[in-house]
Amino acid sequence: MIATGSLHRGFTGAIGDLIFRNYNGKTVVSIRPVYKNETNTEARRKARARFRDATQSASNAMDDPKQKAYYKQKAKQLKLPNAYTAALTDYLRKAKVGAAKPASFAAKKGNVIHIRVTKGVFKINRITAKLYNREGKILSEQQLTLSPGNKTFHFRFTDNFPDYGGFKIITDEPNKTEYNIRAQDFIN
Repeated sequence: MIATGSLHRGFTGAIGDLIFRNYNGKTVVSIRPVYKNETNTEARRKARARFRDATQSASNAMDDPKQKAYYKQKAKQLKLPNAYTAALTDYLRKAKVGAAKPASFAAKKGNVIHIRVTKGVFKINRITAKLYNREGKILSEQQLTLSPGNKTFHFRFTDNFPDYGGFKIITDEPNKTEYNIRAQDFIN
Protein backbone atom coordinates (compact mmCIF):
# COMPACT_ATOMS: atom_id res chain seq x y z
CA MET A 1 0.00 0.00 0.00
CA ILE A 2 1.22 3.50 -0.79
CA ALA A 3 0.51 6.08 1.91
CA THR A 4 -0.53 9.38 0.32
CA GLY A 5 -1.47 11.47 3.36
CA SER A 6 0.78 14.24 4.60
CA LEU A 7 1.03 12.47 7.96
CA HIS A 8 3.01 9.59 6.42
CA ARG A 9 5.16 11.56 3.95
CA GLY A 10 8.85 10.83 4.51
CA PHE A 11 8.16 8.47 7.38
CA THR A 12 10.39 5.38 7.65
CA GLY A 13 10.63 2.66 10.22
CA ALA A 14 8.24 0.30 11.95
CA ILE A 15 5.20 0.69 14.14
CA GLY A 16 3.92 -2.61 15.44
CA ASP A 17 3.54 -4.91 12.42
CA LEU A 18 3.64 -2.05 9.88
CA ILE A 19 6.84 -1.21 8.00
CA PHE A 20 7.21 2.24 6.37
CA ARG A 21 9.73 2.71 3.52
CA ASN A 22 10.43 5.43 0.97
CA TYR A 23 10.74 4.52 -2.72
CA ASN A 24 11.21 7.30 -5.27
CA GLY A 25 9.60 9.88 -2.99
CA LYS A 26 6.59 7.73 -2.09
CA THR A 27 5.96 6.18 1.30
CA VAL A 28 5.16 2.47 1.01
CA VAL A 29 3.54 0.62 3.90
CA SER A 30 3.82 -3.15 4.25
CA ILE A 31 3.23 -5.75 6.93
CA ARG A 32 6.24 -7.11 8.79
CA PRO A 33 7.20 -10.47 7.27
CA VAL A 34 6.62 -13.61 9.35
CA TYR A 35 9.17 -16.38 9.02
CA LYS A 36 7.83 -19.82 9.89
CA ASN A 37 9.71 -23.08 9.96
CA GLU A 38 12.80 -21.51 8.43
CA THR A 39 15.89 -23.60 8.82
CA ASN A 40 19.22 -21.86 8.92
CA THR A 41 20.92 -23.84 6.16
CA GLU A 42 24.50 -23.37 5.02
CA ALA A 43 23.28 -21.99 1.67
CA ARG A 44 21.15 -19.36 3.45
CA ARG A 45 24.04 -18.39 5.72
CA LYS A 46 26.29 -17.97 2.66
CA ALA A 47 23.64 -15.93 0.82
CA ARG A 48 23.17 -13.64 3.82
CA ALA A 49 26.94 -13.23 4.22
CA ARG A 50 27.30 -12.40 0.51
CA PHE A 51 24.52 -9.81 0.72
CA ARG A 52 26.04 -8.36 3.91
CA ASP A 53 29.37 -7.99 2.04
CA ALA A 54 27.53 -6.40 -0.90
CA THR A 55 25.84 -3.81 1.33
CA GLN A 56 29.17 -2.98 3.00
CA SER A 57 30.83 -2.57 -0.40
CA ALA A 58 27.96 -0.39 -1.68
CA SER A 59 28.12 1.79 1.46
CA ASN A 60 31.87 2.23 1.00
CA ALA A 61 31.33 3.17 -2.66
CA MET A 62 28.81 5.85 -1.63
CA ASP A 63 31.48 7.42 0.63
CA ASP A 64 33.76 7.94 -2.41
CA PRO A 65 32.48 10.81 -4.62
CA LYS A 66 34.10 9.38 -7.76
CA GLN A 67 32.56 5.93 -7.27
CA LYS A 68 29.22 7.43 -6.31
CA ALA A 69 29.14 9.44 -9.56
CA TYR A 70 30.06 6.29 -11.53
CA TYR A 71 27.26 4.29 -9.91
CA LYS A 72 24.79 7.15 -10.35
CA GLN A 73 25.48 7.03 -14.10
CA LYS A 74 25.08 3.22 -14.12
CA ALA A 75 21.81 3.51 -12.17
CA LYS A 76 20.42 5.70 -14.95
CA GLN A 77 21.59 3.26 -17.63
CA LEU A 78 20.01 0.30 -15.81
CA LYS A 79 16.93 2.30 -14.75
CA LEU A 80 17.64 1.64 -11.09
CA PRO A 81 16.40 3.99 -8.37
CA ASN A 82 19.80 5.17 -7.11
CA ALA A 83 23.59 4.78 -7.06
CA TYR A 84 23.51 2.53 -3.99
CA THR A 85 21.30 0.00 -5.80
CA ALA A 86 23.65 0.11 -8.81
CA ALA A 87 26.62 -0.59 -6.51
CA LEU A 88 24.75 -3.56 -4.99
CA THR A 89 23.94 -4.83 -8.48
CA ASP A 90 27.59 -4.54 -9.51
CA TYR A 91 28.71 -6.56 -6.49
CA LEU A 92 26.10 -9.29 -6.84
CA ARG A 93 26.22 -9.74 -10.62
CA LYS A 94 28.76 -12.17 -12.04
CA ALA A 95 30.84 -11.39 -15.11
CA LYS A 96 30.98 -13.52 -18.25
CA VAL A 97 34.47 -14.76 -18.97
CA GLY A 98 35.84 -16.45 -22.09
CA ALA A 99 39.11 -16.95 -23.91
CA ALA A 100 40.07 -17.24 -27.57
CA LYS A 101 43.28 -18.41 -29.16
CA PRO A 102 44.52 -18.00 -32.75
CA ALA A 103 44.28 -21.03 -35.03
CA SER A 104 48.10 -21.21 -35.14
CA PHE A 105 48.37 -21.29 -31.33
CA ALA A 106 50.94 -23.77 -29.97
CA ALA A 107 51.36 -22.69 -26.29
CA LYS A 108 54.85 -21.41 -27.10
CA LYS A 109 56.70 -18.33 -25.91
CA GLY A 110 55.22 -15.20 -27.52
CA ASN A 111 51.80 -16.75 -28.31
CA VAL A 112 48.83 -14.70 -27.17
CA ILE A 113 45.47 -15.72 -25.72
CA HIS A 114 42.67 -13.15 -25.81
CA ILE A 115 40.59 -13.04 -22.62
CA ARG A 116 37.18 -11.34 -22.64
CA VAL A 117 35.54 -10.34 -19.37
CA THR A 118 32.16 -8.59 -19.63
CA LYS A 119 29.62 -7.54 -17.04
CA GLY A 120 26.83 -5.62 -18.74
CA VAL A 121 27.25 -1.86 -18.28
CA PHE A 122 29.85 -2.24 -15.51
CA LYS A 123 33.52 -1.80 -16.43
CA ILE A 124 36.22 -4.31 -15.70
CA ASN A 125 39.53 -2.62 -16.47
CA ARG A 126 42.05 -4.89 -14.77
CA ILE A 127 42.40 -8.59 -14.21
CA THR A 128 44.96 -10.97 -12.82
CA ALA A 129 45.38 -13.96 -15.12
CA LYS A 130 47.02 -17.07 -13.69
CA LEU A 131 47.99 -19.77 -16.17
CA TYR A 132 47.95 -23.20 -14.55
CA ASN A 133 48.90 -26.72 -15.64
CA ARG A 134 46.69 -29.84 -15.56
CA GLU A 135 47.64 -30.51 -11.92
CA GLY A 136 46.64 -26.97 -10.85
CA LYS A 137 50.17 -25.57 -10.37
CA ILE A 138 50.54 -21.91 -11.40
CA LEU A 139 52.88 -21.61 -14.42
CA SER A 140 52.64 -17.85 -15.03
CA GLU A 141 50.78 -14.90 -13.53
CA GLN A 142 50.16 -11.54 -15.21
CA GLN A 143 48.36 -8.33 -14.27
CA LEU A 144 46.48 -7.24 -17.39
CA THR A 145 44.89 -3.87 -18.11
CA LEU A 146 42.30 -3.24 -20.78
CA SER A 147 43.58 -0.80 -23.39
CA PRO A 148 41.20 2.01 -24.44
CA GLY A 149 39.03 0.87 -27.33
CA ASN A 150 40.05 -2.74 -26.75
CA LYS A 151 37.52 -5.40 -25.77
CA THR A 152 39.91 -8.16 -24.72
CA PHE A 153 42.85 -8.62 -22.39
CA HIS A 154 45.98 -10.09 -23.98
CA PHE A 155 47.90 -12.78 -22.11
CA ARG A 156 51.31 -13.33 -23.76
CA PHE A 157 53.09 -16.62 -23.03
CA THR A 158 56.47 -15.94 -21.41
CA ASP A 159 57.72 -19.49 -22.00
CA ASN A 160 56.65 -22.76 -23.65
CA PHE A 161 53.77 -24.28 -21.68
CA PRO A 162 52.56 -27.34 -23.62
CA ASP A 163 50.87 -28.85 -20.53
CA TYR A 164 48.76 -25.81 -19.61
CA GLY A 165 45.31 -26.63 -18.23
CA GLY A 166 43.65 -23.23 -18.23
CA PHE A 167 43.37 -19.89 -16.46
CA LYS A 168 42.20 -18.49 -13.17
CA ILE A 169 40.95 -14.95 -13.76
CA ILE A 170 40.61 -12.56 -10.81
CA THR A 171 38.78 -9.34 -11.69
CA ASP A 172 38.87 -5.82 -10.27
CA GLU A 173 35.16 -6.13 -9.41
CA PRO A 174 34.15 -4.99 -5.92
CA ASN A 175 34.11 -8.60 -4.70
CA LYS A 176 37.29 -9.69 -6.53
CA THR A 177 35.56 -12.68 -8.08
CA GLU A 178 37.67 -15.57 -9.36
CA TYR A 179 36.71 -17.38 -12.58
CA ASN A 180 38.17 -20.51 -14.16
CA ILE A 181 38.61 -21.10 -17.88
CA ARG A 182 39.68 -24.59 -18.87
CA ALA A 183 41.96 -24.98 -21.89
CA GLN A 184 39.42 -27.16 -23.71
CA ASP A 185 36.88 -24.30 -23.47
CA PHE A 186 39.03 -21.84 -25.46
CA ILE A 187 37.54 -20.69 -28.74
CA ASN A 188 39.70 -20.84 -31.89
